[in-house]
Amino acid sequence: MLKRNFTVPVAAMMALLGLSAPASAANNAISEFRLGVYAHDSKLFGTGHETRKPDINAELLFSSPGWLSWIGAPRPAIGGNFNTHGGTSIAYADLAWDYYLTQALFLEGALGGAIHNGNTSGDNNKDRDRMNYGCRAAFHEAGSVGYSFDGKSSLMLTVDHISNAGLCDRNPGLTDIGVRYGYRF
Repeated sequence: MLKRNFTVPVAAMMALLGLSAPASAANNAISEFRLGVYAHDSKLFGTGHETRKPDINAELLFSSPGWLSWIGAPRPAIGGNFNTHGGTSIAYADLAWDYYLTQALFLEGALGGAIHNGNTSGDNNKDRDRMNYGCRAAFHEAGSVGYSFDGKSSLMLTVDHISNAGLCDRNPGLTDIGVRYGYRF
């Protein structure tokens, strides 16, 4: 079921981001790969409605295309948070901005859109593994504090959130918190 819900939208996101990636392979179209583990639907921010089983996060960041320089040259990103126990999983496409405080310490913010495989109708009290999020599409925001060890490897503490911003009847939101490893090419 997860594959059926995500195949077409993820393929569309990848095609759209591929159009904005540099045409030459010499330009390193893919700039970074990240992999992490998140506490699913963390209680730290007052949600904590779903399963306590962790999410696995995977993300690809692309080199910033020149036409995005007017908004600070963010890197396009695609990724997903995949729950390990049947809870809600998401796929997302973002723009990510990095700000280095020192040569090694950095902050990152990301903003974009997401889709999820959680419920869009029904009673939240009956299905504790998947909340009713009101609608399939959502906004995606993420923030990280990270440390780059050698310009290639980094470790990040990340907060990841989806919400429909009240565009649907229900909007409980989903917030994950975790640690990610990144490798820049």
